This record gives sequence, C-alpha cells and structure tokens, in this order.
Amino acid sequence: MNKKNINIKHNILQKFICRIYEKYNVPKKYASIISKGLVRADIRGIWSHGVVRVPIYCKRIEKKVANPMPKIKFKKILKNILHIDGDNSLGFVTSTLAMKKCVQIAKKSGVAIAGIYNSNHFGMAANYLEIATNNNCIAWMFTSSSPALPPYGAMAAHFGTAPFAFGAPTANKNKPFILDMACSAVARGKLKFAAKNGKKIPYGLALDKNGKPTNDGAKAFEGIMLPFGGMKGAGISWMMDIIAGIFTGGFHSGNVKNQFGNDFTGPANVGHFIICLKADLFQNKKSFIKKIEYGISKVKKLKKANNFSKIMHPGEPEYETEQKNLKNGILIPYEVANDLKALSTKLNVKCPF
Repeated sequence: MNKKNINIKHNILQKFICRIYEKYNVPKKYASIISKGLVRADIRGIWSHGVVRVPIYCKRIEKKVANPMPKIKFKKILKNILHIDGDNSLGFVTSTLAMKKCVQIAKKSGVAIAGIYNSNHFGMAANYLEIATNNNCIAWMFTSSSPALPPYGAMAAHFGTAPFAFGAPTANKNKPFILDMACSAVARGKLKFAAKNGKKIPYGLALDKNGKPTNDGAKAFEGIMLPFGGMKGAGISWMMDIIAGIFTGGFHSGNVKNQFGNDFTGPANVGHFIICLKADLFQNKKSFIKKIEYGISKVKKLKKANNFSKIMHPGEPEYETEQKNLKNGILIPYEVANDLKALSTKLNVKCPF
C-alpha cells in the first residue's frame, strides 16, 4: 500500500472523479456537479466533505439506495415557493439545481424559498451558498441528517449534525461571508476518516456507545457525537430536524438513514431547505456592499486576542486556503488516494496518480 500523500491540481482531480461517477451511470451533467462539489470542498480545505466521500457515495448507488439518473420534479406552491422531489438523487444535484432556481426567482421576486425531499447528503453547504452570493443574493441552507447527536439530557444519538449555513456577498466576489458550521463539536466526516484509518481524536468530541468519553475514532463514529455549546447546539440540531425534515417532507425524528455506515436498507430521504433573498431588496447593491465592508473592516480593527495575528470573517480562512490550493495543488492523504485508486481499478478508469 502506498503511504505517500498525493499532490494534484484541482481540475485533474475533478475530471477523474467525474469519470468515476459516469461509470455508475450518472449523466455527465450531474457527474460534473457532484465532482465539482466534492473537489471544491478540498480546495477550500474542508477535506471531511471532499473526495474522501467518493467511495461511500458510489457504494450507495451500487447498493441501489441512491438514484444515479433521477427525474427531479419542481412543484410551484406560489410564484416564489418551490417544493422539490429529488427522486433519491445525490444531494449535490438536487441542491445545486434548487439553489440556481431560487436565485432566478429571487432576482425577480426578491425572495425565494424551496423545500426539498427525497434527497441524499449534499456535501459542503458552502457550495450552494456560493451560487447565491455570486449572484448578489443572501441565502440560508439547511438539511436533515442521520442520527448522531443526543437531544439535551439524553444519552442516545437521535438528531443529525446538520449544518447551520448562511452566505452573503462582499466586495470581493470570490471571498463572500460564508458561515457553514455543523451542530456537532466536529464534522462527522472527520470521525469517519479517523474510524476507517485507526486514528485518535481529541477527547471532548464524542462518547462511545456506552456513553463514556473516548479518543478512539472508531468508537466515536459508532457512538454519540457531542453538540457544540451543550443545550444550544442540541437545540439547533432539533430545529434543523423540524425545518429540513418535518417541514419539507423528508425523513425526521431519527429516521434518516445513516449514509456513512453500512445501512443500505433503503433511501435516506434527506430533506433540505433554502431561503434566498436578493441582497439589494431594501437598498441598492452599492449601499449593501459598502455597509458589509464597513462592518468587516471595523471588526478587523478591534484589539486582537492572544495568539491571533489577524481577525477574519467567516469564509475568509477557506478563501486563503483556496488561493494556496489553486496555486500549489490539493494534498490528498495517502489513505484517501489508495481508496480512489482501488475504485478506479475496479471501474477501469485511468487514475491520474
């Protein structure tokens, strides 16, 4: 087994991943969306939602619990409100098409809302927020997810780690304000990686299945993740279950299938929820951008805490990582590279590393 990390240009990696999904009968236009979304996460340094997830998404298609060729249905509830049946597509596809449609509507009506059901995990929420911010829109993106967190006072995984995600444009189109955070103390994808590769994790992130603190990645992944902020994080995860699960028509209340374990008993029926607003709805674009830049500038001038060289707005650290990775290439851990190489051999797809 190769134990050397791989450095690769994003466009080469994206074409490779796209070809893998095409081998699973995903239409090229959809395979392109999925591969772009996965590689985009690695570009921004969010590796837990990047190409590390390719094998498990492919396995769900292989096990027929995700649909490679969905017929996504858009139902107009009102002129600016959509209800979308994802037909069990991978969440990247459903959410990308949904956000693009919401942007179109918001530009005309000022506001667009979409409820999505019959979907799957959509990867990094920032992918969809960037569609909005690139089009002078503000957006929120929510999703339901499989049981991982305990409700406050419980000792059992029940609600998901669903992200609270928000995006707004700034003067630099490539550096929007992007807040994309899970309700857990750590991304579940990082625990999955640790579990698979026998790595340790810091204490305080999760409990084992018996409710004891653990630093064992495998025991943590099979156990109970901890919410950030105690009852606050637990409360937000419950809110996500209501808005993205119950409200949209997706699975909820602990019934979303675990898409990262070995539960291939049926579709996950993940729900997503989008709110999209035209940024210049109440004032002109120039005024909005001037004010958001003033707010950012004012924060950056505040006295810095110990061990901080600068203050950054949400999305800015990822922007800086992106600039480095676009220039120098993406570093893929050898464990991930070996999994991708094995998959490419299985599918007879030429591997670029």
